[in-house]
Amino acid sequence: MNIHFKRYSHLTLHDQICQYFMDRISSNMIKEGEKLPSVRQLSKELGVSLVTVQKAYQQLQEKGYVESFQGKGVFVKSLKQPKNIYNTDTNWQMLIPDYVPRAQSLSISQPLRNIRYNLATACIDESILPIDWIKKVTMQVIEQYSYLLGQYSSANGDSEFRTAVSNYLVSKNLHIPPEHILAVSGAQQGIELVAKTFIGPNDIVLMEAPTYPGSIDIFKARGAQIIPIPVEQDGIDTKVLLKICDQYHPKLLYINPTFQNPTGTTLSMKKRKELIDIAESYHFLILEDDPWSELYFQEPPPPPIKSFDQSGHVIYLKGFSKFLSPACRIGALVTEGRLLEKLIAAKSISDLGSPLLTQKIIAALLQSTELNTILQHLRNNLRKQANQCVQLLHQNSSLLMFRPSNGGNTIWVELPKNVHADILLEHAHTKQLSFLPGNACFPTHVPNQYIRLSFAALPADELEQAIKSLCDIIHTLSQKYDEIERYPSF
Repeated sequence: MNIHFKRYSHLTLHDQICQYFMDRISSNMIKEGEKLPSVRQLSKELGVSLVTVQKAYQQLQEKGYVESFQGKGVFVKSLKQPKNIYNTDTNWQMLIPDYVPRAQSLSISQPLRNIRYNLATACIDESILPIDWIKKVTMQVIEQYSYLLGQYSSANGDSEFRTAVSNYLVSKNLHIPPEHILAVSGAQQGIELVAKTFIGPNDIVLMEAPTYPGSIDIFKARGAQIIPIPVEQDGIDTKVLLKICDQYHPKLLYINPTFQNPTGTTLSMKKRKELIDIAESYHFLILEDDPWSELYFQEPPPPPIKSFDQSGHVIYLKGFSKFLSPACRIGALVTEGRLLEKLIAAKSISDLGSPLLTQKIIAALLQSTELNTILQHLRNNLRKQANQCVQLLHQNSSLLMFRPSNGGNTIWVELPKNVHADILLEHAHTKQLSFLPGNACFPTHVPNQYIRLSFAALPADELEQAIKSLCDIIHTLSQKYDEIERYPSF
């Protein structure tokens, strides 16, 4: 059992042990019915007292994650009686220590069995994406650069790709020379490269709450102490951020300022400039993740935080999968100086360079004369989908609270107080429907009353069926729990 204790954390040791198991249980790393280590065994492995482990297990039981059986041990809570977990061929593998604290992003990215209506993945359905255009440009690239099929890319990326990105970013008020751009295999790798280059055990990382689940997984795997900062209607709460900076010494702030995943909020111009001042004052890095800024429905969003950065505090991460070609999985990290040198070194250790052919494809798409027309058409379609989703939620349920987004492809929904997101998901799966439970988007445990819906993941007719079905399930569950509260059994 590998738990990175944060000795200077505001959480006690038993709280940290409890949080570790909650993360692994919530992300299905530890499954229903599985047995946890004995109090004595875990105490010895972690070098803590028996009382500390007992308190952690008691806390887990009070929160409903585990149940204890006299003489048998502590098991992850299940509807069925726990059984001997060592009676199958592969269960011995549980004895092998690992360093994965949670895996919420895995549940998002992996294929869902028997799911027809997938509202969980923040992607755009192929009926909305400009597939024919992408195919045409891809075929042209393969014809023109067929010799590249036998070549590797350099670690920092193809020069044509970096030049294309440099030219493209001018439209975002970013004037970045190609030599300050590092090609990465998707935004997820960009986050991981920054984390493994600059973040180690007990380093303090600040994040929005809620935030993108995959980023939490990465920073937790580095052993970082994550401190969540609330998200307001105009983005991250900078007053709380200042208080945290006064109390701690953060190493990095991870932020998704434009059509934030999952809430859809956009950081105001005022706060973007304010973040630069705060980072300079407290000497921490800002990792600005920008996968969505092209996908606005009305007015373009404010320019990136990086555009106000005069002292190299911001590492800008631009993903292209959300609006160009998900299959290419190519993104770009933008920074300068020693930060860039260290990131290139980390990239070379990771994979020696992203695939050359896919870099050429993204470069050609970015340089295409059709790009602006394609993006406008994509925005129009996404706006229609977003409006349809909002109308369907209003028409089919009065129990839900949500705020329509001005861009991106997700909507953040608050459930009725008597409906638990995880229980709702179990019932939804029986209707071949899936969504992302909100607890995946928080670095620490929160009341499970939120869900994230991806309104662009389905064609219009299937989206209608999915939202109607979801609302029906929510109403059924809410009425059921109302009856239980009104007429409790004795």
